[in-house]
Amino acid sequence: GPTHQPVEHLMALRAVPNVHVVRPGDANETVEAWRHALARRHGPTVIVLSRQKLATFDRSQCGAAGGLLRGAYVLAEAAGALKAIVIATGSELELAMKARDVLQKDGIGTRVVSMPCWEAFAEQDAAYRESVLPAKCTARVSIEAGATLGWPKWVGLKGASLGIDRYGASAPAETIFEKLGFTVANVVAT
Repeated sequence: GPTHQPVEHLMALRAVPNVHVVRPGDANETVEAWRHALARRHGPTVIVLSRQKLATFDRSQCGAAGGLLRGAYVLAEAAGALKAIVIATGSELELAMKARDVLQKDGIGTRVVSMPCWEAFAEQDAAYRESVLPAKCTARVSIEAGATLGWPKWVGLKGASLGIDRYGASAPAETIFEKLGFTVANVVAT
């Protein structure tokens, strides 16, 4: 990519009318992203893949990847009372799941929502959107390796977004993610 690191590309693509931007978080979601793209007849679909090696989630232990077709879905439900929601896309989905593990051990019931396609989620009826992001849970954090512009729509006024609101930097993925705050400890603290 460009040497200045294209942190604005996801938001720029999301600003284009009638485009669905899909950022799958594992191989299963990538299959569903292709299904989504092939089924759409009223506009283009952009599938944004990662260069990083991604874990493939055991779908017997979490939400079915077919939820991608609705734009967002519950990947992992809170054990106990729902107190926090971590929303992620793409390669940051694994980070969200690791942060959830820590939060759950600390007694904070945490749901992880995979939100690979904002546009498809926005097209869902209010009841479905509420089932994924219940209004009563205002402790929300989004994680995406890009500009945070637009995330307040999903995290709400009391939520927070971990992203990159400056030019990025070049280094191995593990090094750069730590430098930019994409760590389990930072997600948990946020």
